[in-house]
Amino acid sequence: MRSLFLLLVFALLASGPALAHRVNIFAYVEGGEVVAECSYSKSKRVRHGTIEVRDAVTGRTLLQGTTDEEGLFRFPVPDQARKAGADLRILLQAGEGHQNEWIVEAAEFMDAPVPRAPAPDAGKAAEPAAAGSPDDSGTKTRALSRADVEEVVSAALDAKLAPIKRTLLEQSQAGPGMREIIGGIGWIFGLVGIAAYFKSRPRV
Repeated sequence: MRSLFLLLVFALLASGPALAHRVNIFAYVEGGEVVAECSYSKSKRVRHGTIEVRDAVTGRTLLQGTTDEEGLFRFPVPDQARKAGADLRILLQAGEGHQNEWIVEAAEFMDAPVPRAPAPDAGKAAEPAAAGSPDDSGTKTRALSRADVEEVVSAALDAKLAPIKRTLLEQSQAGPGMREIIGGIGWIFGLVGIAAYFKSRPRV
């Protein structure tokens, strides 16, 4: 019985560090980019953690990178995933065996705007306006197209929804509360009691 009790106590103590060093990853689409947030807890971020983005269907690695000082890693939606309509599997390696992953479904980024190529330098491309021309009194204002408006609205919605998604994730990944801890202790003592009962029974 004593050996059983010591084994249960050791298992309880050993699970503490594992919970304390659990690594979390949360990814969402913002504009035309995917943002991955990595942390050990609400206040401790995963700095310089290794990120690998794979096609969730084929397992093919699409890109790799590392998190910054804030535990963030941003990357544009890979063209391969966008064309194939495949989910993205984002894997985090935080060292010392700590790892986790997150799936970004294709539905989250299929309608996301495609990052545009940088426009040519207007100063080099444009010819100086002649004196007295209609353009020397001001610059022309280009009307926003429907695609421009949709891109702005999509980026604004992503920015507003990201904190809500993050809050829901933190709540779902919260550590064990007092009720769970007390329940775990009671479960251990229950096992010890069962073992003591069977040991005290007279042998036939």
